Parts: sequence; structure tokens; C-alpha cells
Amino acid sequence: MRLRILTFFTLFFCKSILVSQTTIPNPSKKDFSETLTILASDSMQGRKANQRGGSLAASYIESKMQSYKLKPYNKLQHHFQIFKIQEHTVKKTTLEIKKRNHKTISLSSEKDFEVIPTTRSIKKKQAEVVFASYGLDVSKENHNDYKNLDVNHKIVVILSGFPSDQDSTSSTYKKFKILFPEENDLEETKVKTAISKGAAALIIIETKENFKPRNSKENEVFHSLKNTVSTSIPIFIISKSIAENLFSGSDISLKSAPASIPSKKIKINFSIEIKSETFDTANVLGVIPGKDTTKTIIVGAHYDHLGIKNDSIYNGADDNASGTSGMLALAKNWSESNIQPKYNVLFAAWTAEEMGLLGSEYFVQNLNLKDQKILLCINMDMISRSAPEDKNHKILSIGTEKETPYLKKIAAESNSKLQNPFDLDLWETNGHSGSDYASFTAKGIPIMTFFSGFHNDYHTPRDIASKVDLDKMQNVLFIVNNSLLKFIENQQN
Repeated sequence: MRLRILTFFTLFFCKSILVSQTTIPNPSKKDFSETLTILASDSMQGRKANQRGGSLAASYIESKMQSYKLKPYNKLQHHFQIFKIQEHTVKKTTLEIKKRNHKTISLSSEKDFEVIPTTRSIKKKQAEVVFASYGLDVSKENHNDYKNLDVNHKIVVILSGFPSDQDSTSSTYKKFKILFPEENDLEETKVKTAISKGAAALIIIETKENFKPRNSKENEVFHSLKNTVSTSIPIFIISKSIAENLFSGSDISLKSAPASIPSKKIKINFSIEIKSETFDTANVLGVIPGKDTTKTIIVGAHYDHLGIKNDSIYNGADDNASGTSGMLALAKNWSESNIQPKYNVLFAAWTAEEMGLLGSEYFVQNLNLKDQKILLCINMDMISRSAPEDKNHKILSIGTEKETPYLKKIAAESNSKLQNPFDLDLWETNGHSGSDYASFTAKGIPIMTFFSGFHNDYHTPRDIASKVDLDKMQNVLFIVNNSLLKFIENQQN
């Protein structure tokens, strides 16, 4: 009898272990290859968010989610989260420097300056000028280019770069390089600082000797969410040679150690004429409800690309039919397992990423974080190619925030399970905004973002399905799936 009881409990215990170790199958090539080929086909017309191809792709993705029996998200009647974007066209822009001797110098938008406009037209406006050196206010380094300057409602003129940026051996260079490793992050900080000080506009003097302003021709197009609440100011970029000519004879000096000063000898006029049109577009969202429906994990990828330009179709196979088809493959396997996850798993296809992360931004702006906690957002953007220098197709970049080192550990553990593991580039996304993950980090939501490398076909019509590396993509999805499972397991413990 004791033997029978022992045998019963042994069998029960073993069965319990097997149940607890039940897992979701890793996607195979057949789970995503056909979907990728369809999304990157000419029939999808490049999937631009406000063109017909974007609607076709959204409908196709929804049909896949329906076939996998994913539920609409957050009381939506269907899988579409519809919202409006605005396309803004620059019709005309002017920039004039008025010197005290009443001489006016008009710059040409086609050869003298670049402009990054706001979403609204600005009628001809005249303002005083303040030169604020490099335009930085970094309390950590006791450096403030705005000290004792009143720039409210004035035009701020600054230099690109940072102090001693031409001398990589100097201690000043090393301090600022640590703070601003990426040029885009540095410029974004300068713009935010100027806005916070009340500047009416910003003129950046590009100090690189070989810099030539890109033609800021009329009919340049940019996009935004309708009724966006973001604060912005117009930004003009000019070369150092043009700046020296414009500011000669004024108080502004562009010497090696420029001082921040208000200028009493010049004023600047500028105007920007914008035409705006509104379009409907949609994220496509499908969820597997969890046992705890108050918490959600997101697996996302943007499905839009560049559409048709100059009669060429930008198919966007790697960017980002790869991430979208990978997301759908994971949705398929998770749904077909018939295992209810501990938490909601939301499978999301974002739109308008190429227009400025607008789809994911709209999603997070409309989150009710009081009723719904987002535990993690996994982002896949370009996961099927390799950079030219990655001859063996062995490099994979996985970005996480500095504050979540445990996600790096999960990624490394998942990678180690591969027969031929990747050479991982584990980087920190803090201060970066290169893909949809940035919409979530802005809300303090943990992220893991997967990227297999830039290639020479990036944003060209040559990014086609026949060039994707299905083996590499399958291994990337192996890591994504195992990281997701490991994350949930860690949350339960």
C-alpha cells in the first residue's frame, strides 16, 4: 500500500513539474516567412500610414489576428485603434537679419539655411537676438550658457557641438562626451533647454567645416498627431561661414571661446507658412487575456514604411515587415498553445513610426495607467538583416534602460540557449529615441528593443523580401520568445 501511495505521489509530482514547465513553441520559419513576403510585396505599396498601402497592410494584419482568435484591446469593437495624423507642408519660409545700420540681409531657403518648423504657420515676426554660446545648461557640470541672459520671446543663436569638441584629448571633451554620446541627443537637449527658457526661435550655427545647408525647399513635408500638445519652436540651421558674414560688425563673436551675450546691433525677422491636411490611420491591436487582467505585457512592431516615392515602391522588408511578421508569429504560437498567460499579452502593430513614432505615441497618450499597469514593452524593429561589417550574421542589438539590468540578464540567458548564440550588443536606451520603444520609456515603462543591424538597403527600394535572412530572424524570435517567458516566470516568483 505504501508503495502504491509513494508511486501515486511521485507520478503526481512529476506531472506537476511537466505542467509548470509547459512552454510556448518558438516560431519556425514557416510561421513568419509567408507573412513577411506578403507585407513586403508590391501589392502592399510600401505600407505608408496615410496611403492606400497602409490601409491594406492594416486589414491584412487584422485578418491574421482574427484567425489567431486574438481579442480586441481595451473595449475596442475591433482590432483597429483609429486616430488622426496631420501632414504639414512647408509652403514658404523666410529668414532676415536686420543690422543697426538698417541693412537687411535676406537668406535663401534653398541654399543658406535648413528649417525645422512647427506645426503651425508663423506670420512675419521680428525679435531681438541673444547669443548663448553652445546653448547648454548642465548643472551637473556647473556649466550654464544662459547665465544672466534673458531670452524670453527672443531668438537664441547657438553653436553646434559642445566646448572643446574638436579636442578629444581634453578633459572638457571627455566630460561632455559622456553626457552626450550621441549628436541627436545633444541637439534635442539644446532645443528643450531653449524652449524652457522661453525662446521664440533657435538658430544653430553648424561648426563642421564641410557642412552645407540641405535645401529647405518649399513643399517639404512632416507629420504630427492631430491636436498634439507638444511644445515646439522653429529651428534654423546655418553654416559657420554664413554666420560669420551675418554677424560681422555685431556684438556676436564666434571665436574659439565664445561668450554668451545679448546683441544690441541686430534683430531677426522670420516667417513660416504651413499647409496642413488630416488623415485617418490605425494601430492594429490584439490581446490574449491573462489571469490577471490588470497587468499587460506588449509585444510590438511598426508595420508602416515609406510607401511610393517617385514611382518606386519602398517595400520595407526588413524595415519593418520583419518585426511585424515576427510579432504575428509569436501571436500565433501563444494563441494556439491554449495556455492562458499570467498577464495580458498584447500584440501590437504600430503605424506612423516613420512619421515620428506617432502610432505608439498615440497609444501611450491614451493609456489609463491607473487601471492598467504595463509591465514590459518588447519592440522589434528590423530583425532580419545584418550590417555590412557583420560578415557572419552574428550581431544582435538589444536595448534596455539603465534602470532595468535584470532585462539584460534575461536577454543573455535566452541567447545562451541557442545552438549558435549571437554576439550581443546590450545597450542602454536612455536618451535615445530611434524607434517605438521611446514612446514607452517616456512613460517610465520598461522596454526591450531588438535590432539586427543597419544595411546598405535601409530606406531604399532595395529592401525586399528576397534579401532577408530567415535563419537570423528565427534565432532573434527564439530570444524574444524565451525572454518573454523568462520575464513572466520572474514576475511570478
